[in-house]
Amino acid sequence: MIPDIEHSNILYSGFFDLRQDLLKKADGLTHLYTSLILSTDAVVVLAETEDHLWILNREYRHPTGLTLLGPPGGRLEKGEDPIIGGQRELFEETGYWSDDIEILGCCHPFPGISDQKIYYIWAKNAVKKGEQMLEPFEFIQVELKPDDVLRKEIRASSNIDGNLCTALWYKDHFC
Repeated sequence: MIPDIEHSNILYSGFFDLRQDLLKKADGLTHLYTSLILSTDAVVVLAETEDHLWILNREYRHPTGLTLLGPPGGRLEKGEDPIIGGQRELFEETGYWSDDIEILGCCHPFPGISDQKIYYIWAKNAVKKGEQMLEPFEFIQVELKPDDVLRKEIRASSNIDGNLCTALWYKDHFC
């Protein structure tokens, strides 16, 4: 049974919205529910070079206070195709480009707090075509790693972006 929304309030509006809904069940029970509304989907790019090295970002992620190892990616523009958005994000964050690109899968990683869906993309045979074009508060160092070294680092470190693990899982299970 899906509860009715008695009313909604936007508590904050900016890069994301913070919305609070008053939910009401058929028996009259109510509950306040707060959600992070991102209004756009995102893309994560598991990219590898022609030499089968993973193209990764070591990126400062302020909410954690840490620099995490993860894949390139970001928010899609409204209506943007995930493949096009994946190519754009890969190039902007790393300077690499791939025309050999496919969707591995997609999921809602935080459905208890957010409406966002993430597309996981595999970009094969990527080549360096330019320099990074970072946003002012993106702090990204590109690293190339062979698969065995990457997986050893994932097992040994807690400074890993969970999107990297999800992307590898999709690739390992569906390709």
